[in-house]
Amino acid sequence: MGAIRTYAAQSLTAVRASFADRTNFVLQMVGMAVNNGFWLLLWFLFFAGFGQVGGWRLGDVARMLGIIYTLFGTATVFFGGYRDMAGAILRGDIDALLTQPKPVLTRLLARESIPSAWGDLLTGLTILVFSARLDAGGAALALAAVAIGLAAWLSTCVIFASLAFWFSGARTLSRDLMDFTLMISTYPASIYSGWTKVLAFSVLPAGFVAMAPVGLVRNPSWHAAALAIGGAAGYAALALVVFHLGLRRYRRGASPG
Repeated sequence: MGAIRTYAAQSLTAVRASFADRTNFVLQMVGMAVNNGFWLLLWFLFFAGFGQVGGWRLGDVARMLGIIYTLFGTATVFFGGYRDMAGAILRGDIDALLTQPKPVLTRLLARESIPSAWGDLLTGLTILVFSARLDAGGAALALAAVAIGLAAWLSTCVIFASLAFWFSGARTLSRDLMDFTLMISTYPASIYSGWTKVLAFSVLPAGFVAMAPVGLVRNPSWHAAALAIGGAAGYAALALVVFHLGLRRYRRGASPG
């Protein structure tokens, strides 16, 4: 409970700091919301011409984008430190955290809140409420999908960022891997097959960030729930192992190669 309170206090401080420049905050939030709206408009025009792709229709894509924008916005507002965690490791920012009794990982995650992410959060919730046409059961499943996808996304980003314990060029690499994973997540799962589907459920696990959680909403079943929850739990466990192995190496004074 102490760790949770510490995280909550630090995260709230980061969120308040992101409000400091009100003009910049509003511009970033509105800019991101417009960008997301434009992406949704492109899908609307696509389905106006083609009707469906691999069994996916506009409503399916709206639910998918609503879930992705909501989980990404939540992650980047309240756990925004993941975006430059590799940089924090390489700069030695965690040295001060090592002298404190609270968990290092949660404090790294709570270091920053990105203003533009409020645009993602606003867009995602708006799509889910007004465009995804969810009933009460569908809304509950959508919230569960957001929570599952959020866990998978943060875990994946922690794994990528933890490469900085071993590689000096990990800051750029981890950011690129995050961006590629997010990009893959914004397309219908039906377009992936063969090695691209294997890639989406392994190295760049968009399958567990978006495809499996969205699949739970589209076609609810115990199998879909087990796949989504199991994948998120597996990557969460892997993230903890990789991060703490790297942290142990860092404590010993080993520098990235």
